[in-house]
Amino acid sequence: MQYLKNTLISTFVMICLFFFMGIGKIDKIKKTYIKDEVIVFVDMKVKRNVPLNKISNFTKRYQEFVDQTEINSLGWSYHKSGNKIVLIERYKNEDANIITAKNISPNGIRYNLLKEAENYFKIEKVSVFGAFTEKLIDFNLKTAEALDFDFDFEYYPIISGYSRNLN
Repeated sequence: MQYLKNTLISTFVMICLFFFMGIGKIDKIKKTYIKDEVIVFVDMKVKRNVPLNKISNFTKRYQEFVDQTEINSLGWSYHKSGNKIVLIERYKNEDANIITAKNISPNGIRYNLLKEAENYFKIEKVSVFGAFTEKLIDFNLKTAEALDFDFDFEYYPIISGYSRNLN
């Protein structure tokens, strides 16, 4: 009987400790959000006869360059299915996205990489999602004119949602 009593007490104490040290902290974790995040999808087609290894090498170099030079770029990833590539770009805010537009412009630090990309892909459209204003739309329009882009931009302003910062 004493053994059963001790086991029950020990179990109760462990449950209490688990609750107060574990589950109890879940409510106390401060949630931080990226309230002004902008996400860009770039839909591209692979040009004829471009080998996968050339695409892989180029996209790796490109994303590493962005990672090193654009501190407010939250994410940059390429995805391939058949002859289609989707580039997903994530930015802290519209100003961070504007830096990208400046960098791909003539005399920008990424202009040569953009020109090299034309050897591998044809951009079909750019879709912009999130917390942006006319400021970004106007800047993209000027950049598209300066670079003679022949594809459409689509804009989807956020109406609700969140992006959580896990740090």
